[in-house]
Amino acid sequence: MNSKPTMNTLLFPRYRKWSLLALPLALLTSCAKVPPAGSFVAPKLLRVTFALRGEVQTSETGQPYYYFVTINRTADPADSGPVPVVDRPWGNGFAAANTTAGQGFVGFVAYNYRGPGYGVYSCLSNGVLKNPVEGIFTPLGLPYQSTPIVRGTKVVSFQIDLNTLPNSTQRYVQLNIIATNNIPQGAEDAPKVWDALGDGRSTGSLNQFITIDTAQNQLRRNSDDRREPTENDVRDHVLSLLDEPNLDIVDWEIEYRN
Repeated sequence: MNSKPTMNTLLFPRYRKWSLLALPLALLTSCAKVPPAGSFVAPKLLRVTFALRGEVQTSETGQPYYYFVTINRTADPADSGPVPVVDRPWGNGFAAANTTAGQGFVGFVAYNYRGPGYGVYSCLSNGVLKNPVEGIFTPLGLPYQSTPIVRGTKVVSFQIDLNTLPNSTQRYVQLNIIATNNIPQGAEDAPKVWDALGDGRSTGSLNQFITIDTAQNQLRRNSDDRREPTENDVRDHVLSLLDEPNLDIVDWEIEYRN
C-alpha cells in the first residue's frame, strides 16, 4: 500500500518528489457533496487574519518565505501550546510544543508560493496523532475561505472549519502565528530568521500563543491584546534582531464562530 504524501513533499520544494501537476485532483480542487441524512455537523469556523510590516512574498518578489498558523485542540487550557522552533534540534523546522512532553498543535495552515500556496495540514496520519516534531503531516486541501495573495499584499487571511482537524470535540484552541525564511531539518547549522506572536525583542516572550474557549463565540484583536509590537521584532535564531519587514508580524485578528 502506498503511503500518504507528507507535508514535506507538498509544501517544501526541496523535498518534493513530483510536480504540482501530478498531485491528486482532490488536493487541487474542491466540490460540494450532499451529506447523508442525519450526518450534518455544523461547522466551527475559525478566521485568522494577520498583517506584515512588509509584504507577503510571492513568485514576483522572490523570497520563498513561509507563513504558518499552528492550531492545537485540547480539553485543558493549561496544556502545552505551539511555539516557534528557533534553534537546533530543528524537528519539523518551524514549530513545536512549549514543553518537551506536549503535543503543541494538531494541525496548521501554511502559505508558501513555491508549494500549493495556501494549504491545511493535519498531524493525524493513518488514524494516529503524530507529534508534530516528527514532520509527518497529512494535507487536507485548501482553507474554507482565503484571501488571494498578489504582489504588495500585506495581509494573510483565511477561514477554516475546526471540525476538519484532530481532537475536534476538545473545548480549547491554542494558536500561534509564525513567519520564517527557512525550515531547517535535523541538526544542520542553518540560517533561521523568524517572527511569531509575542514581542521578539524580549526572548522571554516566546510562549505567547493564544488560547480560545470554543464554548462561546469570540473576537480577539492585537489592538486589545497588545502582544505583538508594531516595531521590528524579527530575530536571527534566538540571537540578534534583524530588520526583515517581510517577516515582521505587526497586527492580527482571530474570530471564532459556532
